[in-house]
Amino acid sequence: MADELFLIDGNSLAYRAFFALPESIATSTGVPTNAIFGFASMLVKILTDYGPKATVVVWDAGSSGRKALYSDYKAQRSSRPDLLKEQWPHLAPLVEAFGYRNLSVEGYEADDVIASIAERARTADPPVPVMVVTGDRDAYQLVQDGVRIMTTSRGITDTRVYDREGVIDRYGIPPELVPDFIGLKGDTSDNIPGVPGIGDKTAADLLQRFGSLESVLEHVDEISGAKRKQNLTEHAEAARISKQLATAKRDIPLELDVAAFVAAEPDRSRLRDVFREFELRDPLRRLEEALGSADAAAPARIVRGHPNRRR
Repeated sequence: MADELFLIDGNSLAYRAFFALPESIATSTGVPTNAIFGFASMLVKILTDYGPKATVVVWDAGSSGRKALYSDYKAQRSSRPDLLKEQWPHLAPLVEAFGYRNLSVEGYEADDVIASIAERARTADPPVPVMVVTGDRDAYQLVQDGVRIMTTSRGITDTRVYDREGVIDRYGIPPELVPDFIGLKGDTSDNIPGVPGIGDKTAADLLQRFGSLESVLEHVDEISGAKRKQNLTEHAEAARISKQLATAKRDIPLELDVAAFVAAEPDRSRLRDVFREFELRDPLRRLEEALGSADAAAPARIVRGHPNRRR
């Protein structure tokens, strides 16, 4: 039985892979593979660094009602680049080749599905530890006992793992105040407005002093700076909406039995074929070296009912 559940934000990882690696990466026949290569490399890193883990890769399938709350939510984002569009259909089969599960819930963002799975795992009996893999910093709000965040940074395989103390060290606030933090400072990547003139340091300072966004807004008269007071007063409702936009939903109905999924053995029998199809020689080599053999990297599938027969 796996001792930890990995939840990967597929959209976040795919975009980071695409933009981190040269668009010139392709197969010998000219098929573009920079996003596929980067995505596979990250999955290989997780497998080699942590060993086989029950893993769900979660994909966006809506805005979780945020566009209804704020019509300009993520409005600045351009459409998916053509070169990434071409590779996108191959990402889900790549995930399956690792023996992992793809999951999306119609109408919801991956962030909220991940938050809901993490909550279900945390409250299971016994609890299942969770590692969330994402490049989105609003996910830090999920950190608590049994839930850590692996953040992708430069490149595609440069990562850092955050627990509660790690979040406090980085931002000066605990994980549960991350929505309040974004409510004050906004988030340009999601087009969340926040309050003009409030940056990371000021937002953290205000939350350290007053304890919550609502308390900050209730004590504007005690805050120094005429312009800051004016902005906090005039943009109070925008701050409240921004906090709502940044708050993860943790109660999405899911068709996932966490305990059964974590107990299942992943099937990597097709991994070598998929890696060869896209000429992912280096990721396959690293996987084989880390696991000790080609058979360990992509074990042959045992035919049901025939324990000595393999495909």
